[in-house]
Amino acid sequence: MFGRGTWAIFGLAKDSLETFTTNLEDRAFMLSASQMMASVITRYSTLDTIGINPYSGPRLDDEHPVGAEHEQELAQYGGMEPEERANLVLPEEILDCAGYGVTDAQFRLHSSMPWYGLWAVANEWKDVSDVASIKEQRCYRAFDRPYKFLDSTDKKTVDQDTLGATAAVRKQVPVLLDFNDGLVYIENTNKDLLYQITIRLRLLGVEILPVGWTYPGRPNWPAEILNRLHENTQFQDEFQKRADEAARFASSEIEKLEDRELESIVKKFFSMTELPSGLWLGISGSAQIRLHDASGPIAVKSPTSATTLLNVTNGAKLLAGALTFQEVISATSKKGEDYTFRKDLFCVDLNDKINMTEIGAAMLRGFNLSAFRKDVLRDIRHTKQVPSIDQFWCNWLHEMGNAVRTIEGTFREVLEIDGDQPAGILPMKVPGKEVPQEIVGA
Repeated sequence: MFGRGTWAIFGLAKDSLETFTTNLEDRAFMLSASQMMASVITRYSTLDTIGINPYSGPRLDDEHPVGAEHEQELAQYGGMEPEERANLVLPEEILDCAGYGVTDAQFRLHSSMPWYGLWAVANEWKDVSDVASIKEQRCYRAFDRPYKFLDSTDKKTVDQDTLGATAAVRKQVPVLLDFNDGLVYIENTNKDLLYQITIRLRLLGVEILPVGWTYPGRPNWPAEILNRLHENTQFQDEFQKRADEAARFASSEIEKLEDRELESIVKKFFSMTELPSGLWLGISGSAQIRLHDASGPIAVKSPTSATTLLNVTNGAKLLAGALTFQEVISATSKKGEDYTFRKDLFCVDLNDKINMTEIGAAMLRGFNLSAFRKDVLRDIRHTKQVPSIDQFWCNWLHEMGNAVRTIEGTFREVLEIDGDQPAGILPMKVPGKEVPQEIVGA
């Protein structure tokens, strides 16, 4: 988090907020959902589990562990049915333990906005040793030869006698819930893990809704957007000149442009388009280009290679690319001279994998709030104050939500979609089920 990554976006029903916040205040309920309990169940029952920690305590269960004398009792409690748990009174040493999150305040990011943050922790019981090396050691000591040189009978003996070291392996995933816009952001791409996390959120009372990036009537809209942007690019001559130079000279031999702003553009991008909003949108690698309809995609990283390939044939088209949204800022130097500079706001990859339809998620692949870290550090220098952990999370969620709205609006403009037509992140149609329309873009 707080850097380049990939986020899966799900919808959530805003009216599930009340159930969610009620559950957050229930000690027994939050204990059953906690990473403290999940980790104990994994260790004692060797089962894979999902638990949660509050955003401010990614390792809260390690920081305040339940006493060893209570672990087995907690594991047994976790294996019970909800009806059985209701009739069991846990000792205060477990219920009052500080190793799990409880209360709305521990998960809420903003005092006046319904924004929440948590860590979803996946616990997997697996072999963490190198079994092959253990076998090799046994062979050297018992048979004076490598494993591959044993006969089949001796190999079976070694296999049966070799046990790996098993342990609980955990994977932490940040989760952001925005009940104002009706969206959930999960920083992960593993379909199985994302599904398990949404199950956990549902158990917490959050109604998860399947969504996807949707621009009606545009079946190949990612490629259409990329090619429309490239067709309207500015600095076309400069891009071509730099590509020609790259074909003739080594990179160290290419003379930089005197215009530093223009040099930064041709060095990083192969397309730069001014948007009606006043922002600029650049395209860079990794990109995919198809030279003609019958050819397969060609992957390119360097902007000069992309420029060259896009001019090889009249039918060359972009299939994928990395988008960077920029703002041009005017400023005055200490000498009183006016100048402009470009500020990267955020970046995102655009390709045909922008939706994960199997689990109903819209994706932000390769997403980064480019200026986030620099802006925070600048504010720290000016104010001499470091933001609290909830402010870091809150500001990231706020800026990511703004970026999503900017992406939705920009894609709509580029595709020239009528303002009244729904487009952007929309509910996926589920056969036989009506999906609420109260989420972003609906």
